[in-house]
Amino acid sequence: MWIRLSLDIGWRDLCFGFCSALLPGNKRVAQAKLEDFWSGGDNDALVCLSVRSGFDLLLQALNLPPGSEILFSAVTIQDMPLIAEAHHLIPVPVDLNSSDFQLDLTALRTAVTPKSKVLVVSHLFGARPEMQEILELAHEHSLYVIEDCAQAWCEFNWRGSEQADASLFSFGPIKTATALGGALCRLRNPDILTGMRNIQMQETVQVSRKLTFNICKFSCLKAISTKPLFGIIIAIARQRGKSVNEVLGGLTRGFSVNNFLAQLRQQPNTGTLRLLKHRLQTFDTRRIHRRIKHAQRIIARLGLAQSQPELLDSRHSFWLFPLLSDQPETLIEYLQQQGFDSTQRGRLMVVHPPTNRPELNCPNATHLLNRTVFLPCYPELSEAAIDEMCDLILSLEHEESVYN
Repeated sequence: MWIRLSLDIGWRDLCFGFCSALLPGNKRVAQAKLEDFWSGGDNDALVCLSVRSGFDLLLQALNLPPGSEILFSAVTIQDMPLIAEAHHLIPVPVDLNSSDFQLDLTALRTAVTPKSKVLVVSHLFGARPEMQEILELAHEHSLYVIEDCAQAWCEFNWRGSEQADASLFSFGPIKTATALGGALCRLRNPDILTGMRNIQMQETVQVSRKLTFNICKFSCLKAISTKPLFGIIIAIARQRGKSVNEVLGGLTRGFSVNNFLAQLRQQPNTGTLRLLKHRLQTFDTRRIHRRIKHAQRIIARLGLAQSQPELLDSRHSFWLFPLLSDQPETLIEYLQQQGFDSTQRGRLMVVHPPTNRPELNCPNATHLLNRTVFLPCYPELSEAAIDEMCDLILSLEHEESVYN
């Protein structure tokens, strides 16, 4: 087995996207068709350039007083708190309580103050936890609830929790059913939706060559994920003192740090809208079923039913497989030496507490993130490769137990 970059898009889809980027068309018509298809006639959808773009639009439409607090699941990508700060709002972390990184209700009660206006709940790694108690507590405090479902989408008939005020879904480069860009938002309040749409209409449209560039770039990445070519990439990365994840992370990142908000504040182009609709219409759910089957095999082989019972949730689609390890760095290095693309943390971070509330430093979230190793379980892997990886993990655990 070898390290592989798994892009959830086929060559035919890439060709479709390339043609969509080159052919002329009416952007408003393409957007209306996509949003109607996604909402199923409920008129509650808005397509954006990315989840971050949708979050930025939503904060503009909410127009919260400066200094208002936005409560975040303690572990999220670093850009989300940065966007809140750009709106002169205060990010406040809420600690977590399990290996699927879900909110701790006691921590949520502690974090809420009269200045708290919004709660952002991140569904990480493909987990889709029960939201009822979180929603009830949030509504008790008049919090506007946003679900960040960027890593959780896996089936067309799920568009988030019905009682959440907003649910945001990503179809960026490394996401399920990727269109190499684009996001879909579901909004309960039609006035908020209208406000976001009006703001978005004032933004420039991303140039079509951006899509053609992405298609060319990710076609190359898909091609080099074969064993012979990827070996060359590994060798080059090691010569430069970098990991393969560092190299690929830079290539798959959607936005640079320069002029961050300006990059977010663009409308998706016509080609992206066409490609995203095509991906949703033709998405093969068998890939998800195979991913889940691989995850269930890992759970059984490693005996995780007792130590990580939340992984047994039938709604979990395993965009990533989170394994808790007492020696994460050692395990990652060992698996990578054997050709398995395990990693840790990625772009995730623990949100820092406000300077005047250091007690909200989220020890559970920090401990979880530091211990979590992400294992590959993507559809391209064979059952034999899954078994080999699990055997390697068990052998390392045995060696460590004997040594200790």
